[in-house]
Amino acid sequence: MAKILTLSILDYCFEERRKANTCVILEDLVRTSETGLEMVCGEIIEADREKVKQRILDCIASGEYRAIVTTGAIGVAPNDFMPELIVELSDKHLFAVGRIMWEAVSKLSPVAALTRPRAGIRGTTLLLALPGGPKAARTCLDSVLGLLPVAMRWSGEMVQDCKSQDDWFDWL
Repeated sequence: MAKILTLSILDYCFEERRKANTCVILEDLVRTSETGLEMVCGEIIEADREKVKQRILDCIASGEYRAIVTTGAIGVAPNDFMPELIVELSDKHLFAVGRIMWEAVSKLSPVAALTRPRAGIRGTTLLLALPGGPKAARTCLDSVLGLLPVAMRWSGEMVQDCKSQDDWFDWL
């Protein structure tokens, strides 16, 4: 079973209690899904870009998690840095996954369109940056949850043989 770690970024908008609640809600969503994934609630981290970056890098280096999901710090305020950090840390950018999440969350309220969810892969670890609020985070994760096992599997495989051109349209 692939494990996902959730890290909550404590920014100026939300109390620590609400951030902890977001993680529990996401953990429940993953547990009740049919993805076969397990989510672990990590810690709440101060909104310090370098501290968050180092914590993510340490988690990747441990090899314990196939995905790291952060909640919070994805808006347009000066201390919202997670979208840029995901881009910086990723070897591969999953722009369409970020767009799917953005489209899902932008239906919640007019200001939700100002969120900037992101996704990428570093090595074989999937990285997702979600909103900090419980409802928005759940909406974003739910919109891409079915893609996570596939992304995790594909990011960890070395492809030796490509399909012939005749078969391309079967999997595109």
